[in-house]
Amino acid sequence: MGPLIIMVVLVCGFWYTENHYQSRIRHARTNGWTSYFYVAMHGCKFVVQGFGVIFSLYIILWLISFIISLPHLIWPTYGMKDIYSWLTVKEVMNYPLLFAFSMGMSCLLAYAAGQNARKSLEKEEVRQAAYREMASMDGVESLLVQAIDEDMLIFVTLKSRKVYIGYVAAPRIEHSHTQHLAIIPYISGYRDKDTLRYHEQHRYYELYLAKGITADSEGLNLQHFRHVIPMDQVEAISLFDTGTYLSFDDCSEPEETKDLNA
Repeated sequence: MGPLIIMVVLVCGFWYTENHYQSRIRHARTNGWTSYFYVAMHGCKFVVQGFGVIFSLYIILWLISFIISLPHLIWPTYGMKDIYSWLTVKEVMNYPLLFAFSMGMSCLLAYAAGQNARKSLEKEEVRQAAYREMASMDGVESLLVQAIDEDMLIFVTLKSRKVYIGYVAAPRIEHSHTQHLAIIPYISGYRDKDTLRYHEQHRYYELYLAKGITADSEGLNLQHFRHVIPMDQVEAISLFDTGTYLSFDDCSEPEETKDLNA
């Protein structure tokens, strides 16, 4: 009985976790034994619910049997009625029907909950609410959502000291080891290896303007220029405002010029 319960718990938990967006993201953030326990937690919920439904059915049948047996108190010849004991007497594969039905009901409840969670994401407002709920629990994700909402650029520094300034094309989808960040570059450059000051190299926006490239232009559009960056290559991300950036130099120490003859 024990192995069957464990199997049902894990199957129910895994099905629900894979189909419920918030649970899938939380599960992706876990690792090791924590991941197993997280799936088992959801599975236990459905097993308890399934047992509760079938046990409630058992109690209802017992009450009905008691009520229809009341005439026996007046007329002894009126036999006792029993429409509930078959759940505990009869067996399937050496398991009482009460237990087998409970496991089956658990799977049915988990399947229905998973399907409802998947279908609910087809609604734009539900999907946005779910994504924002999970984004609020992660600093980087909440910053990306803010950049999208406020139509702001982001400043991305890679571990290679390469820098991209651009718009968020797509936030991270899953919090796992294969997560990526997609941006549409506006400007790119690099950080000096000694001072780490930013030096501009390529102005993508001038190319876009010169070629008439827009979000919905024929032929090439902005999506063709998107860069997909593995998050494990990202050193830092911040919001970027062009007006503030130009003014920021006035509040910074001037960069020392290198003596090429030295």
